[in-house]
Amino acid sequence: MKAYSVSDRNGDCGYSYIVFAETRAKAIRYALDHCDGCFDYYEWTEMRALRKPTLDKCYNGRFEMDWCNMDDRVAMVKDANFECSGEVDVTVDECKLCSAHEWYGRYERLTSYNVRW
Repeated sequence: MKAYSVSDRNGDCGYSYIVFAETRAKAIRYALDHCDGCFDYYEWTEMRALRKPTLDKCYNGRFEMDWCNMDDRVAMVKDANFECSGEVDVTVDECKLCSAHEWYGRYERLTSYNVRW
């Protein structure tokens, strides 16, 4: 099984899922059918699936990586440069609780803004 980052073609929805499938086409089909309803109003031609070979090793029988699973999150941030939504305001302390914060650019930006003079 191969890892694919599946999202809408233009990045309009702001979501991307890591899906495991044998082919790009099967990854898109899985996302259209199973990814939290985020792609309910998208057509096949509006989707894209980009290979993420650094995440192939994460396949363990599940067809999708889970951002809420901290082991998955670390792999997604560290190996595929994922970030949490910029629409979610978090404090430095909240960001520090995330298991992936040491590989995460947002944490570095938050801590650099909070330097006390």
